[in-house]
Amino acid sequence: MAQHPIRARMCGFGEKDRRPLDPPPVVRLRVRDDNGEFMQSEDVDIWRFVVSATLWAPQSENDRSIVINPNTLPGPVPMYQSSSSVMSLSEPVKVRNLVGTTVSNAYLLKDENDELNIFFIFHDLSVRTEGQFRLKFQFTVIPSEEAPHAFVESVAWSNVFEVYSAKTFPGMTDSTELSRAFAAQGIKITIRKNSRGRSYPVRMAGHPDDDAYPEDDDLDNDMDMDYSAAGGAHGTR
Repeated sequence: MAQHPIRARMCGFGEKDRRPLDPPPVVRLRVRDDNGEFMQSEDVDIWRFVVSATLWAPQSENDRSIVINPNTLPGPVPMYQSSSSVMSLSEPVKVRNLVGTTVSNAYLLKDENDELNIFFIFHDLSVRTEGQFRLKFQFTVIPSEEAPHAFVESVAWSNVFEVYSAKTFPGMTDSTELSRAFAAQGIKITIRKNSRGRSYPVRMAGHPDDDAYPEDDDLDNDMDMDYSAAGGAHGTR
């Protein structure tokens, strides 16, 4: 991971007040050639590369991407012009707990150290419910005529992060140097002057829009994959 989320304010079950994960999660991809050596990022054909994100419990044991909307749970429903009531027989509605753009295309960008790398940026992810979570990222290559089947080539995990209620949310963090570097290159990402200052969005240009636990800071958690110069990627899966 190039950048882990730290916290967020829960967005609940409405659709208007969504608060993104802070800072935005960023996955870096490193590609090896047939000899096992890392390739220069600019030499890699990235147009078929995608990464998808799902929401998991802190110990990575349960997928938490889907949740039941509590407003649809069975309960007393008042009858019009009557003091009696009936029980709702409607089935509870399941909705996405991880809201926003959950799939990212590959970007060839310079990081905060002015080094060119392949990144997948998730600047539009929100969580409906409060609690502790982590994200699972899965890298795949879009099928083509030469490689008609898609596989999960590599997986990366974020650190555990906290989603707060509106009353307990401590506020947004300062924008990271990596986020600022991306914004300067035209990526659609919100940059804050400071944790309490006014924020301003920077629109993306030239790229289409697309929704007591162990920490991973001491692990090499970038996505690594083998690359075949003969025409595609193949992972160890």
